[in-house]
Amino acid sequence: MLSYEKNPISEIAVAPMTPIGQSDTSSVSPVKDNLWIRFMSNIGWYPSGMDSAEKLLVLKLDLSILVFGCLSFFTKYLDQQSLTNAYVSGMKEELKIFGNEFNYITITFWASYCTAMIPACYYLTHYPANIVLPALEFGWGISTLGLGFVKNVDAVYGLRFLVGLFECCSFTGTIYVIGSWYKPGEIGRRIAFFFISSPLGTMFAGYLQAAAYKNLNGVHGYSGWRWLFIIDAIITIGISIFGFIIFPDVPSRRKPILLSPAEQVLAQKRLASFAAPAQLKLSRDIFRRVLGRWHFYAFVTLWTVLDQNILPGGAPFSLYLKAHSPQTYSVVQVNTLPTITTAISVVAAIICGIAADRIGRFWPLALLVTCPVLVGMILLNVWDIGERGRLAAFMLTGFMGPLSPMSMGWATTIMQNDAEERAVVTASMNAIGQAIMAGTQVVQYPAKGAPRWISGFKSSLATTVLQVFVILGILYLSNRDKKRAKIAQDRESGGAISEAGAAAVSGLDHK
Repeated sequence: MLSYEKNPISEIAVAPMTPIGQSDTSSVSPVKDNLWIRFMSNIGWYPSGMDSAEKLLVLKLDLSILVFGCLSFFTKYLDQQSLTNAYVSGMKEELKIFGNEFNYITITFWASYCTAMIPACYYLTHYPANIVLPALEFGWGISTLGLGFVKNVDAVYGLRFLVGLFECCSFTGTIYVIGSWYKPGEIGRRIAFFFISSPLGTMFAGYLQAAAYKNLNGVHGYSGWRWLFIIDAIITIGISIFGFIIFPDVPSRRKPILLSPAEQVLAQKRLASFAAPAQLKLSRDIFRRVLGRWHFYAFVTLWTVLDQNILPGGAPFSLYLKAHSPQTYSVVQVNTLPTITTAISVVAAIICGIAADRIGRFWPLALLVTCPVLVGMILLNVWDIGERGRLAAFMLTGFMGPLSPMSMGWATTIMQNDAEERAVVTASMNAIGQAIMAGTQVVQYPAKGAPRWISGFKSSLATTVLQVFVILGILYLSNRDKKRAKIAQDRESGGAISEAGAAAVSGLDHK
């Protein structure tokens, strides 16, 4: 039997919401809302019933957790995307990377990333998160720095393996800390902002490579793509040092630097109703329960499918532009045009996150953003639509951006009454989906197949259609469970009323 002190996901929604304004703030000195808190309250960042002392506490938590968490996730995707940008900016020719070696390098990263994810998550729950996460970031920063000085492709394989090893806990670790400090009703929008950091990192990598190629190519004898890795490493290492200073551990252990002792007590008190068990025991009964319900199969399928549908707008788009460079697209354009796809992901994720909070449902928005993706996949299969048409088709895949946070939020909401099941299912979504994507992308979008991947585009169109049916299937199954729960509740209520009536009649008879 394995035991976990806490779980990265299990704390997100473990109990029904209680009135936020009723928290005990008696130990905290009275405060007034500052200008920033008033502004954030007006745009709905803080619930209307939250008092000033608690708002100030949450603000400090945001500064402690979200700033480093978002910057860490930003650098994670900055470093990931930098490999693609470097490849199309001279790395391929300089290191003589031939055939599908670029895909194999990517597989090496995902192999270490997915394999180490669960053990790293276990390690994180037993040791201070404020030390583990910044230390891992420092590790992948050093590994990224090494990529700027490689002499052959074998060194790239080794360093990308290390980058994946160090990055494996960035996502789950930050979710774990967010779930440890915030109430369930405060977590959704923060996870949305956390997710947005990944496409922003991807976008920034394109502009950074363009600037490095234009301004640093040849400086001190280093190519522009080498400077990209060096600059990435400097940013990553700097953020890791910032994390050692500002990032908190879980509330039950060390006090964050920004909180006063009274605020630390308040933070613990306001979470008392939502605290997860000290030990999370993954017994055979839990696995039997998880595998005996539809949640595991449906959400792992949904996450796997959306991972497949994200693919065309990533490396294949860059490889397509590279295949037409420099005749049609300059090196700068090869690096910057894919950022439009990323920008679409960011804007769509923000809009969908706000809309989901307001309507309280995920599925309508999931279906809505699938429509433009479907159009883009159809256009890529048609292909003979002109250069602008093909660019638009690749960019439309950016609407896949909101699916990741919405899928995770939907899964967490549906399984909110079973923390253990939620922990296993959400971890499986990420690990299985990423592992399958790492393998299939070599077959679907091999580097030597650029600029057109006929079988890849066909398979992506099929999985986009499948995505619609999976969403509808989850909607049907969740509604069915709600109806069954309501019927069971009505029966229990009816039985209680009958027993009360019988007791009353019995009392009258005795009289």
